[in-house]
Amino acid sequence: MVNLGLARITTLLKQTPQTWKAIHVGGTNGKGSICAYLTAMLRANQISCGRFTSPHLIEPRDCITINNSIVSESKFKHFEDLVKRRNEEQNLGASEFELLTATAFEIFESEKVEFGIIEVGLGGTLDATNALKHKCVTVIAKIGLDHQSFLGNTLEEIALQKAGIMRKGVPCVVDSSNPKSVLDALKNHATETGSDIYFTDPEADALVGKLRDALEPHQRQNLACAHEAFRLACPQHANAADNLVSAVRDMVWPGRLQWLNIEKVTGRKERVLLDGAHNPQSAEVLSSFVQKHLRSQGKPVTWILAATQGKDVSEMFKLLLRDGDSVATVQFGPVDQMPWVQPTNSATLLDAVSKCGITLSSQFDTSADVRSALEWASQTAKGCPLVIAGSLYLVEVRASKESMPRKQPEHLIIVCCHGIWLGGPAHGHDENEWLIAGFQKGETPTFIEHITAGLRVLKEDNSSILMFSGGPTRKETRLSEARSYANLASANDYFGILSEAEVTGRISCEERALDSYYNVLFSIIKFWYDYGIWPKKLTIVSHAFKRERLVDCHCGAIGFPLDRVDFVGVDPPGMIDGTNEAAIKGIAEAVAQWKDDPHGKGELLSGKRNKRNPWGISQTLFSKEDDRIRSGVQSTTDAEGQEYLIEGVHQPWSQQQAS
Repeated sequence: MVNLGLARITTLLKQTPQTWKAIHVGGTNGKGSICAYLTAMLRANQISCGRFTSPHLIEPRDCITINNSIVSESKFKHFEDLVKRRNEEQNLGASEFELLTATAFEIFESEKVEFGIIEVGLGGTLDATNALKHKCVTVIAKIGLDHQSFLGNTLEEIALQKAGIMRKGVPCVVDSSNPKSVLDALKNHATETGSDIYFTDPEADALVGKLRDALEPHQRQNLACAHEAFRLACPQHANAADNLVSAVRDMVWPGRLQWLNIEKVTGRKERVLLDGAHNPQSAEVLSSFVQKHLRSQGKPVTWILAATQGKDVSEMFKLLLRDGDSVATVQFGPVDQMPWVQPTNSATLLDAVSKCGITLSSQFDTSADVRSALEWASQTAKGCPLVIAGSLYLVEVRASKESMPRKQPEHLIIVCCHGIWLGGPAHGHDENEWLIAGFQKGETPTFIEHITAGLRVLKEDNSSILMFSGGPTRKETRLSEARSYANLASANDYFGILSEAEVTGRISCEERALDSYYNVLFSIIKFWYDYGIWPKKLTIVSHAFKRERLVDCHCGAIGFPLDRVDFVGVDPPGMIDGTNEAAIKGIAEAVAQWKDDPHGKGELLSGKRNKRNPWGISQTLFSKEDDRIRSGVQSTTDAEGQEYLIEGVHQPWSQQQAS
């Protein structure tokens, strides 16, 4: 959930000096583009800078850049872990966005950048980014109706929230195309705050003038805001417009009027327009662009549309759609570290389209299958225009188009996790970097072998996805076993088995399982949450001696057909050479326990789970009753509120036939 306020973030950043100068950019529409323009201008003058924008497109780290390059995975994980440990040690309860903001600020400090360009997350006054210590310029872009439940129901109320980023003695640049009532509200607040206000004039801006013919009207406004902010932040470069032209012309801001080639995905040779328009104001801008550049020859437009829950989709669709257009609706998948962001159901979107009074040529509800939406739209459009729009969270097709499997994932690879890698210079090859039980001493190389085994299976099957499974089982850290394995794989560059581009969108973490039974069951359920279907095939990676338990006992108990289960087993040294007599004796005992209690309901097995759950992680199968009903899973809840599968009935994954 969204939890505004500055107390937690201020405490998180108490020891972070923030020696860099900050340009703080707020508003409703255009913030990200202004940040991108500012980055281009600073880099054109060899000025070092960091940029923090939101939301991320593919994974959290892509919203943090140093000198216009996304921060490396290893650096991001290092500072993210540092911030999370600080949060845990001080019991702050910081939100995901606050943790991400603090991570960005720590990275900027470590890189010793001269400037930090910071986009406001939500509002301004109480946004986590407003904990900046050294603002040199603030910017307020175009303001529209968005997030009214947090910011107010009128433009003027929202403007005052945005104006909260102003500081005494710090100049504030304002997009002059805002309504007069908004400009008046901002001007009054600037006077009260003691901030000098600068209203942009694109017609008088030298840089905008040099690029005028290549820019849309809203882009001229955004560029004027960025240029004025740059001039105020770097007065020594105030009159150097000529050397900025090429940098600004070459600037690409993902998801904003961006042209894509999806030929490798669908075979379509013509380019596709991608835009994250997600409110009526941005939809109006997109509509104007489409009308000018795509409808000029009278050809209908084929749309792929998605939206976040709570958005005014009816107004957006009325602005975008015309008679004769075709529409595919789709739901975007889970947004990493932003669980409160939920997609609007694709059927609901299609219903909203039907109520707009537009006569469509064709329509298609693709549910959560982005690939099907792309393929259907490409076939429907033929050579006519195709536009993807409606949500910034859908634009992940941009970066994942190269690595996207050729068809919907159907093969789930589960790597069962057994320890927690805390990070470190040895990248997991030093056992001191791990949190493990005493009996696991000497086993961490085997854990790494499990990771590489899973990656090899992933490489062999383009319809597969890999899921690390394991919850936060240690009181010393809330870091889950699964997330630590994913961190280790990334820190080792996937051991040369796959490139980062090849794994994008194909590795995820199931972070609740506390034993081997739930490694299997929770992973299957998360696959359904992520893709809207059940896996046709499983490959389980674990210790070889656990094969009978994982395959015969667990897959048998939940009803997953055993002829669709593969197993990759790698044993630790003590099991291979027979020296670990206690563990060898325990194999038969464990299998016997699971045969007596297939779903782990009894006191013995449930008690073991409870001991491995220091953070009270929920063990229910579904977070909401609606999800359980929609899934078709047959389950029951006991007197203590624990949910279990009903024995002796067919579950939906039992009926999914392999192709």
